[in-house]
Amino acid sequence: MTGSMSWTRHRYEIAAAVPVVAVFAALYLWMVPTDGPEWTAAAFGLAVLFAIPTFLWLVTSLLLVDRWWNSAGARLSTMDVPGQMLTATVATLPEPRQRWGEAMLGELTQVQGRWPRWRFALSCTRATLSLWLPTGRPVLAIAAGVVVAAATAAHTVVGAAVPGLGFFATCFVALVGAMVVLGIARAGRVRVTVAALLVTIAVVASVVATATFLLQHPTAADGLQSASAAILAASLACCLWLAVAPPRRLDTTSRVAPNVGLAAAAIFVLGGLAISRADVEGLPAYWLLFGPVLTFMVAASIAAAVGRSFRIGLQAGIWTVITVMPLSWSVGLATMLHQYGIDGRWTFAGDTSSAGFNLGFAFMTFLAVPIIGFPFAVFGALTGAAIRGTRRNGVHTGATPPDTPPGSGDR
Repeated sequence: MTGSMSWTRHRYEIAAAVPVVAVFAALYLWMVPTDGPEWTAAAFGLAVLFAIPTFLWLVTSLLLVDRWWNSAGARLSTMDVPGQMLTATVATLPEPRQRWGEAMLGELTQVQGRWPRWRFALSCTRATLSLWLPTGRPVLAIAAGVVVAAATAAHTVVGAAVPGLGFFATCFVALVGAMVVLGIARAGRVRVTVAALLVTIAVVASVVATATFLLQHPTAADGLQSASAAILAASLACCLWLAVAPPRRLDTTSRVAPNVGLAAAAIFVLGGLAISRADVEGLPAYWLLFGPVLTFMVAASIAAAVGRSFRIGLQAGIWTVITVMPLSWSVGLATMLHQYGIDGRWTFAGDTSSAGFNLGFAFMTFLAVPIIGFPFAVFGALTGAAIRGTRRNGVHTGATPPDTPPGSGDR
């Protein structure tokens, strides 16, 4: 049994590591130069540069699998395939349908025999398709039609008004609309909090800043090609979704995680602005490299220590990500436009550049900050939870047991 569970755990670790390698390999192939006299040296240097975050994310994925295994994974691995399938299906149900799913899991424990268990699990899985739609199919069909029409109109109207922004607008409207339709289908609740409102404002400011930049400098569209525009739109839409209507596993009644995450993001952006105005050669590059490490790790450590929960520290890291991305993007574009208005020309590291180059570098920074920072948020959450221990049923323990449900550390 121990050997079987160990192999099962290794399979989950491999399943977590493969997407990490695939994503970083895709980013590398996208960014690596394919021509030019020095492309070989550039490709090798970029590969060495990519090896560091890839290693950090591999370690992070293994740590997250380890935490999940100690809390729920080991129990799940003892189930047969029908039990695992039904458990995974029930986990996707909206809150009003959770009791039905739990009842079906209880019924499955009474079913004996391989094929009867398979039939019962499959019938329950089919039944969940109707449970996903408490609002009715006609409403969903209308909502989906509105989203398609809005995305099409966004491409036409925005593309005509702001050259180079049409594809971004289409992707952003389509993704946000899909999230709205999914929320209607699942009867999801929208989280109306100050933190969610601030992230929403930051996302809106990012869209406005992008439109303003391209409207004033249409040639900068070269720095935001189709792939970059799609990634930017997906990132901003995801930030909005996680802030306003997060999955149940990421939701929390604790105020520690969002407050610490928002504060950390604000400190990082303000620190970057102060360093950029200090006019010290090389200092902005050091801040871009070490700023996310310090900001994310300290924020997650504080949240985990205060909440006495690894999960709260992890949530603080997620809140830092979804705040710092739109905030740094909008503030960065506004700062570049302001500097251009003063100098009358585009510069980068003291040399003359172009609007498209500066916009492209801003996009690379937009991606680099969470890529560098989030692994250290996980490390910080582990450190904070280990230092303070956790609380279970009001009793403090020095060791860190499997995580409690979201928010329980604050009760």
